[in-house]
Amino acid sequence: MKKYFILLLLFAVSPVFAQGVERVLTLNECTQLALNINQDILIANEAVSYAEQRVNEAKSLYFPKLDLNFNLSRFSNDVSTLINSHYLPATILLPDGSRDYFYSTKLALWQPIYNGGKTVATNKLARINHEKAKTNAEIKKNEVIANVKAQFYKNIALKEKIKIYKNYLSKKHDATLQNQLDILEHEYELENWELLSLIGLELDTVIDIEGTIDVEKLDLNLQQCILWAYQFRPEIKTTQYQESMDNIGVNLITMEKLPTIMLGASYDWLGDDEENWERDWYVTLNINLPLFEGGALFSRLKQKKIQARQASIERAKIEDKIKLEVRKAFSEYNFWYNKLLKAEESTAKGIEHDILKADIRYNYIKSLTELWKVMGKE
Repeated sequence: MKKYFILLLLFAVSPVFAQGVERVLTLNECTQLALNINQDILIANEAVSYAEQRVNEAKSLYFPKLDLNFNLSRFSNDVSTLINSHYLPATILLPDGSRDYFYSTKLALWQPIYNGGKTVATNKLARINHEKAKTNAEIKKNEVIANVKAQFYKNIALKEKIKIYKNYLSKKHDATLQNQLDILEHEYELENWELLSLIGLELDTVIDIEGTIDVEKLDLNLQQCILWAYQFRPEIKTTQYQESMDNIGVNLITMEKLPTIMLGASYDWLGDDEENWERDWYVTLNINLPLFEGGALFSRLKQKKIQARQASIERAKIEDKIKLEVRKAFSEYNFWYNKLLKAEESTAKGIEHDILKADIRYNYIKSLTELWKVMGKE
């Protein structure tokens, strides 16, 4: 009976049994969970879907517009009357006289023949906007991955330090070390909540993380890192897309000065009974040439050119910002890598040295993660 009581007591006080680990997560699992639930990524993905539908809408401009309209009217007119409203797809002619029932059916087709290239430019603009939306989604994805990596390795470093304290306390009790361990364990619990929030799990989920801080020396130089950042950073692509869109916008406004040529055709069936049907048809070629609108066109053109210049300035600004970020991250990485090499080669012993080395290892992996982030690589 005494033995069972001791076992029951062990189960009650052991943290493993009191709050058993529900999930053991690796870095890849944390990243995948975060990508699946992050709201910014979900919003960005919806923006991509929206832009894709804009591409489909722009493609429809190449096709003719075809309308089939049915109308039933009862009227008494002294003269012929036109029914015309923005709610109706076609104008309806009611003859003079009185009719109990008057039927009309219209089949109409309109096809743009020439509009100065606006259809082609609109489609190109929609495709570029789609690529821009995908790039914005990629930016959000990279941000989430970088945040998860930074938090994961921070928790790994805390876990390593806790292990060091427990190892020393298992050999000799020390009230100061025990107090520091309690503080570390509390901090580890708080940081676990941060990780849970990032990956979308409930905050009361009991997790453990599995991973190591591996030391690797990258064969890189500063100029190579800057070139990689210019190549892979989505922000650069976004500004390039915006420049292209602004230039197309300038062209679209310029095209408003050009004539528009439309080909139209219509066939109408009109009558008030089954025997007396009147059939009308036409084929028409319509040419419209804008002549004057009070200078509004030139004002819109200047606005678009200003926006295009703003995009060019914004691109130069982002390039300078990225260059600064890469320089700082590269310098930080080299500093902590060399610090870590010296700590690994040191023959010093003791808990202070072990804790210092654990801190250096964390700062090393943090700087490496930041370097990959500013270069636009996962």
